[in-house]
Amino acid sequence: MDLNYPALIAGLAASVGVYAHGVLGHRWLMAQLDSVEMRPTAISVRWFGDREVSRWVLGVTLHCVTVVFLASAATLFLTAFGALESRDLLLFVAIIHAAFLALGLFYVEKRLDALVQPLPLLFATGMILIASFAAAAAGSV
Repeated sequence: MDLNYPALIAGLAASVGVYAHGVLGHRWLMAQLDSVEMRPTAISVRWFGDREVSRWVLGVTLHCVTVVFLASAATLFLTAFGALESRDLLLFVAIIHAAFLALGLFYVEKRLDALVQPLPLLFATGMILIASFAAAAAGSV
């Protein structure tokens, strides 16, 4: 069995994303929400319910991205160990993580100094690793 090293490296980076986003991000979001009084508007009450439901919606939204990282990691590990061969799926993983990076850079705008802080630096490095190594892995299947 030939190991697909680019897929393995990207899979490890995606696994870090699962932990960082799913565990650390969850803790951060809940701490932020605990520190403020949620004041639902009339439209949010109609669409989502009371302030507790609004909190749940934000948690679900956060974890939708975590699921993307998890699915990416699974795809990359399956590719790395030869159980999956899909160039198109690997390119999709590469494109979606490149889009995450672009979105993050869009929000940073002119605050490039923020990129040297630990979390934005980890995010940018992770997205670059996943996107570039998933694309490289696609070239070897």
